Amino acid sequence: MARPELTPANRLWLCLLTVFLFCSGSASADERVDRIQNFLFSARQTRRAFRDVVSVPRTSTVRILAEGETVALGTVVASDGWIVTKASQSANATRVELLDGRQVPFKLVGTHQAHDLAVLKIDAPPLTPVKWTEQSPPLGGWLATVGTNVDPVSVGVLSVERRQIPRSAEHGVLGIELEKEETPRIRRVFPNSGAADAGLQSGDVVLEVDRQLVASSQQLVRTLRRYRPGDTVSLRVRRNQEEFAHTATLTHPFGDFLSRIAFQNQMGGALSFRRDDFEAAYQTDSVIAPEDCGGPVVDLNGQAVGINIARAGRTETYVLPADLIIAAVADIKSGKLSPPPAPTADSATQTTAVGAPGK
Repeated sequence: MARPELTPANRLWLCLLTVFLFCSGSASADERVDRIQNFLFSARQTRRAFRDVVSVPRTSTVRILAEGETVALGTVVASDGWIVTKASQSANATRVELLDGRQVPFKLVGTHQAHDLAVLKIDAPPLTPVKWTEQSPPLGGWLATVGTNVDPVSVGVLSVERRQIPRSAEHGVLGIELEKEETPRIRRVFPNSGAADAGLQSGDVVLEVDRQLVASSQQLVRTLRRYRPGDTVSLRVRRNQEEFAHTATLTHPFGDFLSRIAFQNQMGGALSFRRDDFEAAYQTDSVIAPEDCGGPVVDLNGQAVGINIARAGRTETYVLPADLIIAAVADIKSGKLSPPPAPTADSATQTTAVGAPGK
């Protein structure tokens, strides 16, 4: 009688059962606790248990590169070279790295700004498209973030069912400190900020924001707080007796600009630049980096429930559902959505910022 073939899901449960039996047996209670804790807190061992689950979908995963560095993952959606990824994370990208290590240029076909998706096209031999499932995963169910290695990037559980992710009320920061006077004069420019990137200096006086006159420090603060992270503003600045025009890009608060809650969120690692205002998303507790967004997230059968679209907090990662991706890709491929001006990548936010603290 032929032995029945084990599915990836069954193999995973068999692996976990083996671990459970290993952690029980004749060992003392303290020894069993130590063994269980050593396993649970070993990310490598946990990911290894999901190796069979991601063995097929990893062939549908690529890396998106900018200047030779990975800035995002991508998911193959058609065998003739169509790839979907996170738009804001891959804005500065120039090449795609395939599973075999080859790096090829791509064409940006279009973007879906509401979903923060970009569709790329490459010329390559037939690729393996990902297998989607539009069935919602169960609350508490295991999900794996697929990369290009044999083990998944991360594993976690569905912690919040599909829901809308509202637009955040968070305002952008310019990365300056103002003098304690009526005139909007810059006292300090924070390193690695949008102000620094725009060339602003201590002693500069901000005269206009987007052609709106700024008469006082308070007005400057109120004006900037109307903008969101990611917005680009034009500035007119006076330095000594000369006036200059600058542009700066607003980002999420950082450093001295962070609230206590925001600081705690960032303790779990870097967060995605665009991490709010999604029509729908699953929420998982998977720990990923912003550059892991864009790749498939699969259930225990190796089917993609969606792609990671944002690292949003210490215990929050958002997954864009498969049905929204399928519809958006179809619209882009049909020509309904063409490429807009390039959005700001997560990596760029490390060198650009906008706002003024202490007011």
